[in-house]
Amino acid sequence: MKYVVLLISSLSLAQTYQILNEEKPEVSYRGLAFQDANTFVVSGSKNTIGKTTDGGKTFRWINPKVIENRDFRDIEVLGKDNYLALGIDSPAYLLQTRDGGKTWNKVYENNEKGIFLDAIYVDKISKKMTVLGDPMSPDKPFVLTSTIADPTKWEVAKAFHGQPLRLKNPKEAFFASSGSNLYVDSKQTLVVTGGELSNIYYYTPKGGQMYALEKTKSSTSGINGMAYDALHNVGYLVGGDFTKPEDSSYNFYKFKITNGKLSFQDSWQYPTGYKSGVTIISKDKVLVCGYSGVDYSTDGGHRWTTITKDSYNTCVVSPDKKYVILVGNKGKIGKVVL
Repeated sequence: MKYVVLLISSLSLAQTYQILNEEKPEVSYRGLAFQDANTFVVSGSKNTIGKTTDGGKTFRWINPKVIENRDFRDIEVLGKDNYLALGIDSPAYLLQTRDGGKTWNKVYENNEKGIFLDAIYVDKISKKMTVLGDPMSPDKPFVLTSTIADPTKWEVAKAFHGQPLRLKNPKEAFFASSGSNLYVDSKQTLVVTGGELSNIYYYTPKGGQMYALEKTKSSTSGINGMAYDALHNVGYLVGGDFTKPEDSSYNFYKFKITNGKLSFQDSWQYPTGYKSGVTIISKDKVLVCGYSGVDYSTDGGHRWTTITKDSYNTCVVSPDKKYVILVGNKGKIGKVVL
């Protein structure tokens, strides 16, 4: 394994980075979710799902037999040994296991032309599950809803919190880069887009709002990932242009929500290059990842330190907040100890 120790002199702390696993170089990982501090699952291309119960020291590799040749862009933990995996593109699938990955069942299948599922969000408080997909009609996202209690029943949603779904531009869509362009709780929903335009849509029972986000003219640019911490009322958006990984243009936004409205916070500095994933560690600590590498901030995104130039798609902090797992292309799974 490769280890890198990064010193942050202002805090006299060290972050240790290591590559945990590269056993499957033919696989691209984008799905990642924790069951507990030592157990997490990853998902990716070539029908591949992996599970570890020892913090990433060893993995059990799983290829669900109920379907073939799927790219599992997202995976979520519904409970102990209870996982939901999202297979993109037509036909699109949602698969569930209740025994830690030994057996899988199809709980949703869609063979419509143009179907493309992007992300799953599970609200552990309300027990509601939401799946976001690219538009099947010109002006609205494709949204599915269900509950943890019965993932076999899915409904196509026409609204969030009673507000009709809409998109400003017919060529606006979602990047399935890290399964993180959606946030849902019982009071509010946030959705971020990219493509021809990049916007953040905010839905509450009192109404819907849209906030335009600056981006380059390229249709391959915009926001790719989002994280929102309702407890500390802090949110981060990351993106850029994935065809230009070293370009930092419009790759980061920070926001909070006050009295039902979003306000964006200025940053002194931006992370380096294109970013697809973001995870909030505490009120002021945040880590981002992308093709350009992994950056870390201890002051709410004002200043950044590059931990590694290694490419990753998705990053998620452990439940005990002691480390971050990263997954990427060429079978790479990494870890940053905080």
